[in-house]
Amino acid sequence: MRAGNIMVGYPNRSDGGVLSGGNWLAGLPLANMQNRELAKVARSTDCNAASTRFELDLGADRALRTFALVNHNLSADALWRVTLGTTPGGADVHDSGTLQVWQMSFDDILDWESASWWLGIAGDEYLRSPYAAMFSAGDYYTARYVTVQIDDAANADGYVQIGRFFAGNAIQPQYNAAYGLQDAWEDLSTTDRAESGADWSVELRRLRSASFVLEHLDPTEASYYHEMQRMVGTTGEVLYMPYPANPGENQRYGFLGMLSELSPIDYPYYRVRSLPLRIKERA
Repeated sequence: MRAGNIMVGYPNRSDGGVLSGGNWLAGLPLANMQNRELAKVARSTDCNAASTRFELDLGADRALRTFALVNHNLSADALWRVTLGTTPGGADVHDSGTLQVWQMSFDDILDWESASWWLGIAGDEYLRSPYAAMFSAGDYYTARYVTVQIDDAANADGYVQIGRFFAGNAIQPQYNAAYGLQDAWEDLSTTDRAESGADWSVELRRLRSASFVLEHLDPTEASYYHEMQRMVGTTGEVLYMPYPANPGENQRYGFLGMLSELSPIDYPYYRVRSLPLRIKERA
């Protein structure tokens, strides 16, 4: 069933548009969401819903399906909503309805405020949650205007901050990845050993990665992935959404990433294409 199959969002149309609305600090403006340096965040002046909303004008109609708020500080009860329209603030094309930012659950494994939850580079206040708020629409929609509303009035920080906004189209194949998909963490931390034998460690972020093979692509689907590789290369962004029909697992294992390599498309059978993909999380 296609609805639950792996989805790869691209390209990020947000960077080509104009952000406006809400109330954001002059020193940490909305435009920071369009900067690929994730630590360069946009920060609202307060937690009021009127301050934490924003609008994206793409300048022309674009095909859209996947959306994400990356490197945010949104709290346990935060809500968000994405609408697409033909006019600024409009919802005549699509309305996501009110969504919980946090779809995944750790039960009692971790406390919300524990250091193990908010993993980031020590001393860098801009690096907060490693899990993005993500939403995939049930179909492809064409719109010029995107509006994001955030409801997080109880945020203990007294503000909302977001490092990156993703709004793009997506590819979702008819047949899902073959068995053998691998989810992994890469630890950027380093450890050196002194002459005395003592270990000296520098704790840095842990980044996710995913490796999988799409074994049964038809020629049309293969052409989409072929074009994706041309457009984003190994430096552009993709939004990896492995479980679109399961928001909790999608948030746990999905991420804003980059292609680790440009893999060749194989032709194993008549009118069947095969493509291995390796995606690593953006730092």
